[in-house]
Amino acid sequence: MAETTPPAPTLAAELLREARVFWRRLPDRSLFLILLGAWGLLFQFLGHCSFNFTNHPSLFAWMWGAWSAPALEAEHGKLVPFVVLALLWLRRNELLNTPVRRWLPALAGLAAALAVHVVAFTVQQPRLSMVALAGGAWWLVGLVWGPGWLRKTFFPFLLLGFCVPLESLGEGVLFRLRLLVTTLSVGIGHHLLGLDVLQEGTRIFNAARTFNYDVAPACSGIRSLASLLALTTIYGYVTFRAPWRRVVMIALAAPLAVAGNVARITTVIILAEAFGEKTGAAAETNLGYVTFAVAIGLMLAAGWLMRERPPASNSAGLAASSDGDQPGAVALPLVSPAFLGGLLLMALASGAIFKLQARQSLGHPGVLAEAQSGSQRWRIPLPERVADMTSEEVPVVREELDGLPSDTSFGKRLYRTTNGTPLLLQVVLMGRDRTSIHQPQYCLTGQGFLIERTEEVHLTLGAPTARKIPALKLTASKVFTTPDGQRVPVRGIYVYWFVADGALTAHRRERLWWMARELLRTGTLQRWAYVSCFAQCRPGEEEQAYQQVREFLAEAVPQFQRMP
Repeated sequence: MAETTPPAPTLAAELLREARVFWRRLPDRSLFLILLGAWGLLFQFLGHCSFNFTNHPSLFAWMWGAWSAPALEAEHGKLVPFVVLALLWLRRNELLNTPVRRWLPALAGLAAALAVHVVAFTVQQPRLSMVALAGGAWWLVGLVWGPGWLRKTFFPFLLLGFCVPLESLGEGVLFRLRLLVTTLSVGIGHHLLGLDVLQEGTRIFNAARTFNYDVAPACSGIRSLASLLALTTIYGYVTFRAPWRRVVMIALAAPLAVAGNVARITTVIILAEAFGEKTGAAAETNLGYVTFAVAIGLMLAAGWLMRERPPASNSAGLAASSDGDQPGAVALPLVSPAFLGGLLLMALASGAIFKLQARQSLGHPGVLAEAQSGSQRWRIPLPERVADMTSEEVPVVREELDGLPSDTSFGKRLYRTTNGTPLLLQVVLMGRDRTSIHQPQYCLTGQGFLIERTEEVHLTLGAPTARKIPALKLTASKVFTTPDGQRVPVRGIYVYWFVADGALTAHRRERLWWMARELLRTGTLQRWAYVSCFAQCRPGEEEQAYQQVREFLAEAVPQFQRMP
C-alpha cells in the first residue's frame, strides 16, 4: 500500500512554528516584557494632561484620537507600529545571531527619554511624549540585549517617528513645496509645451481664465511627503545595509514628492488646455495615483543605481536559526541592576510628574474677563459700540463648546460699519488646558477658505496711549456658488495675535515656548487669549478692507485687552 504524502504546512502554520522557535531562542524575554509592561503603564496612566482627542490620561488614547482626526491627516500612524514589527520580524535571524548582554549604559538613554516625557507632560505637548515613548522602548532593547541590538534596531524604531502627527508643524515647508510644484508645472507647461498658462502664487490659470486651479494642500498631493518619507525609509532599510545608502534614500523623499506632484499638475494643465476646465477638474480629483506612480518609479530607479553586491551566503547560520530543535536561551537572574534601575527611573519620573503638577497655578488673563457663578467659562465683555459701529453678540456654536476644553471662554461680536460691512471680532480664552487655542489657520480652512498669503503686521492702538502691537495678517480666498449656479469669488482678511498677562506675540510657536518656560521655571500656566478679527471683501478691495480692520481694532482693542 502506497504511503500517503503528508499535506504541505500552511503559511499560518509555518509562521506559528517560526514564532515558537524565535520565542525559545529569545534571551531575557521575561525581563524585557516586564520592563516594557511597566513602560506602557506609565504612559497609560500618566501619558498626557491635555484635552483634545480624549479626556483620558492615556497617551495611547490621545494617539488614536490624533490619528483619527481628519484635520491632522495622520491616519497612517495606525499602520506604522505594525510595519515596524514586520521589519523586526524580517531581521529576526540577524538579531538572534547578534551577541547579547545586559548593557547598563542604556539606563542613561532611558533616563533621557523619561526626562523628555516629564517635560512634555508638564508643558502639555503629547507629541514630545510620543517621541519619548518610542525612544524609551528602544533604550529598553539596549538595556536587555546590548549595544549590538541597539544598532540593528535603530532604523525600524526610527520609523515610529512617522506616528507623530506633524501636519500643523510643517505648514511652512509644505507651502514652499506647493509653490515649487506650481512654478515647475507652469514652467513646463508655458516654456516647454507652449501652453497658455500663468501663475499667481500657488494658483494656475490661463489668460482668459477659462480654467483656474490652486495647488492646495488637500488636493495637490504634497501631503504625500510624509507617506513617501516613510516609504523611502522602509525601502532603504530593507534594500540596503550601508547606512549612507539608507540616508540618501530617505533624503530623496522630498524631491520624489515634488517630481510626482509636478507630473500630476502638468497632466492637469495639459488636459484643461486641450479639453476644458471640467476635464481638468476631474483629472485633478481622480489622478492622485500619478503622484505615487511617478515617485515610486523614481525610487526604484534610484535603488537600482545604488544597488549593493549581495552578501556572502551564510546558509549554516540561517539553517541553525530555523532549527526547531535549537536549545532555548540561557536563563539569567530576573532581579538585577538592569531590572531595578529601569523600574526605579520610571518611579522617579512618575514622582516628578506629580510634583510638577501639584505646584502649578493659573495666571491672570490678558483680556478683561469675569467669572460666572456655576460655570467654568468666564464672560469676556467685548465693547457694544466702537466709534459709530453697531454690534450684536454672536452665540458660540455647539461644535466649539464640545470640541474644546470645558473651561474655554469665548467672546464674539459682529460689528457693522456705516456702509454695512461686517467685521467679526472674537476672543478665545484658555483655562488650564492649552488646547483651548488651536491653529488659527484651521478657522479659515475649516470654512472653505484658501490662505494665499501670511504676513506680520503692526497695529497702532489708540487711547489711552498710542502703541503698536504685532499681529499676523492672513489673506484668503473662497469661491461661493449661488443658487443659480454662478461662482462668486470673495476675499477674506484675517488678523490675529495672542495675549497673556504681561506677554503678547503674533506667533504660535513663541506663545508655546513662553508658556513652557514659565511652567518649568515658576509653575505658572500663562492664561493666553487668542484675539482675531475677520472681514470679507470683493477681489481687488483687500487693502481697503484691511484698512477698515486696522481702524476698527485701534478703537476696540484698548476697551477689552490689558496692555503688557
